[in-house]
Amino acid sequence: MIEASLSAAPALFPAFAVLGLIFGLVALRLARRKQRKPFTAVLLGLSLAGETAATLTPTISGSWGEPTCSIGSGVWDTAMTQQGLMNLAMYIPVAFFGVLVLRRPLTVLASCGVLSAATEVCQTLLGTGRSCDAADLVDNVVGALVGTVAAVVWLWLRRSEPLSGRRDVLHSLSTAGTGLAAVTAVIWLLVPLHRDAAGFVANPTRDQQETAERIAARLFGPGTRIESFGVVPDPKVSPRPVLKTVTDRGGFETEWPSGRLLVSASADTRVDAGPLTEDQVLEAGADFAAAWFSDLTSAANPTLASAGAEGAYLVTYRRYNGDNVLMPMRLDISVSTSGRIMASSARWDADPQLPHPTVTAEAAKQRAVSTLPGSRTDTTFLLAKQINGEWRPCWAVNLVKPGEDRSSGTVEFIDALTGQAVAHQG
Repeated sequence: MIEASLSAAPALFPAFAVLGLIFGLVALRLARRKQRKPFTAVLLGLSLAGETAATLTPTISGSWGEPTCSIGSGVWDTAMTQQGLMNLAMYIPVAFFGVLVLRRPLTVLASCGVLSAATEVCQTLLGTGRSCDAADLVDNVVGALVGTVAAVVWLWLRRSEPLSGRRDVLHSLSTAGTGLAAVTAVIWLLVPLHRDAAGFVANPTRDQQETAERIAARLFGPGTRIESFGVVPDPKVSPRPVLKTVTDRGGFETEWPSGRLLVSASADTRVDAGPLTEDQVLEAGADFAAAWFSDLTSAANPTLASAGAEGAYLVTYRRYNGDNVLMPMRLDISVSTSGRIMASSARWDADPQLPHPTVTAEAAKQRAVSTLPGSRTDTTFLLAKQINGEWRPCWAVNLVKPGEDRSSGTVEFIDALTGQAVAHQG
């Protein structure tokens, strides 16, 4: 969770700055109203801002596929890895300052457990590019326990006892019961569970290490140092096991044992502007695609678009069938005008065989507008979409909400065979 944040989320620090300001001011105001120590309350607000920014800021790659959560005995194998220790450390200040402010250690510990569980579910539902993993929950709860114990000891040394007792026990039970019940309901309804018996780096093999080292040197250059690696199931990324590797220069994910690259992100998220023209940037992206994704880019032409920051571009590959239906394969490559590859994300789905669409674009627009009264349509296109495990052609209709001048990202999917609205799945 955290290693992905540091290497592939360029908006992490701006998000922390904004959330830190908001949470800090709210904590300061509440502390003054409740007659608590304002400095400690602000530190609690900043700790919560750090947790929120580090876990929910989208990565460059984002995520594809249905939401899923990994569980299993392998969660215990990750606690002492670098990733596990960073997840553990993140919750120590949250619990520590929470106990100092609220003086209710059991309630704070229970709240941290609920916060971690809710965060894991939000990560997969919001498509942040991070997985929902029971191992992260275990690490977070252990970190919260360490922070809680440290705060109780601190208060005892300062002869300021926490307000433990019957009320604290009741509050902790109600918080844990209500919060975890809500999270469980969301998982039951929206998030399939995936049993992971191996854990993040359970019993790594020499072959895995050699593969990780070889790909790291090819991606980031000779001398790249491997910090952690391991093979895990990740249905959101690939139906096959995924070799996840973190290095001192960035991170990447590949299918195991094929070695096909799925995601890469440089740890250096700066946009190093250079002298390359747009055609040269496109050529640099195409060369990277030819080196890593030659099987994926056949019959798919690259396009170039600005990535937002000056000097950064996104080279994208998409493929269409004979009915002009967008196929599920995807390839996005972030390139700077210096020619440096900053990140890549691939989806290797084979082109599905689809029936011919029978619903017209105009009919799809009318059906989409009927789902949001007062709206109007913007762009419309056909794409292959998986509905209950079956690939079907669907219209993607971008809607402009009432009162808006342009679409803000509201998309309605209409089955191109039945004309019915379909859920946002796959």
